[in-house]
Amino acid sequence: MIVLVRTLLAPLLSLVFMNIACGFFNTYVSVRLDIQGYRADTIGIVSAALYGGVLLGSLLLGRWINRVGHIWAFTVFSATSAALIFAHSFWIDPLYWSVLRLLCGVCLAGIFIVVESWFLLQSTAENRGGALSIYLAVFYLALSLGQFVINFAPIESSAPFFITSSLLLGSILPIRRAKQSAPAPQSNAVPMRLIDLFRASPVGFWGGIVSGMVLGATYSLVPVYALTEGLMMFELGLLMAILIFGGLSLQWPMGRWSDKGARRRVLQWACMAASAFSIAIALVGSVSQVLLFAMMWFFGGFTFTIYPLSMAYLCEKVPQEQIVSATGGFVLCYAAGAIAGPLIGAFAMDLLGPAGLFYFIGLVTYLLGASAVEKKSSVPTEK
Repeated sequence: MIVLVRTLLAPLLSLVFMNIACGFFNTYVSVRLDIQGYRADTIGIVSAALYGGVLLGSLLLGRWINRVGHIWAFTVFSATSAALIFAHSFWIDPLYWSVLRLLCGVCLAGIFIVVESWFLLQSTAENRGGALSIYLAVFYLALSLGQFVINFAPIESSAPFFITSSLLLGSILPIRRAKQSAPAPQSNAVPMRLIDLFRASPVGFWGGIVSGMVLGATYSLVPVYALTEGLMMFELGLLMAILIFGGLSLQWPMGRWSDKGARRRVLQWACMAASAFSIAIALVGSVSQVLLFAMMWFFGGFTFTIYPLSMAYLCEKVPQEQIVSATGGFVLCYAAGAIAGPLIGAFAMDLLGPAGLFYFIGLVTYLLGASAVEKKSSVPTEK
């Protein structure tokens, strides 16, 4: 595992810069639009535009990444994202921001495919869960650190745009020095259709969609939930950090558990636990701030493991030469869910109040967990 970490050190360092930027700016978008007086459904639409771009990018970019290589592709996507983030500062308008978020999403899809396929190609079936847990642990650690930036950047100034753009440009430096450990360009890689992905693993396929719905709704609407419940700006940053640190805390144990040959069962338990804590927050989250923070830790811990567990389970069913293509397909599933998640979550909040967000998340995670239950054969085996 130490050798694996050394091989993956450069993309991990780049991931730190990128996710501090993304963690901060995703929360900033929701908070800034809320301060400007826009409704939850409008904020949900702007957030969904980002994942619309992720969906579009996952459809278009896989072959290009295979052709030019991981390092050059990451450089282009990060530099373009920095320019797009800075362009947000020109005009605070939901429609304008939706267009920019769409384009940012295209770049984000490319970054996801580059980094995740890098990890998948450099790992084996015996350590893939551990490798993805390292990736997601660093991913969520950086996201949680990004939440604290909101306490130091004046919300209604240009500082958030400068900070985010600078961090994205900084993410290019580590990965440019990783030429020896980067996967080689694969101009002859085999493409994979979505229907082939579904046939390979229906549970992994739906896991991508549900993780997108859950995380898309969580990133965009938990800040709205918190402000509606009366939390101050510092408390909001603390809540989001607790949520993401919770997601960080269970990545390694759940990933290593899944490497012992029980990925589907681990995914099932993660979904059921996520559903239970979602419903608990919906029912008693407004009773006590301390109780809300404690439950949010476990909510993040279980919901954030659905993505890597589903991806690792799916990749067990896919040949090595189709890993990059399968990663793009999985990101597409995630993006489709992440588009729907903020829209359905915002509708649930309008219909049921702030707690509606967690009723929605509790329902979809329960359904995925139920689908992951392994069916016992009704035909007796021969002795």
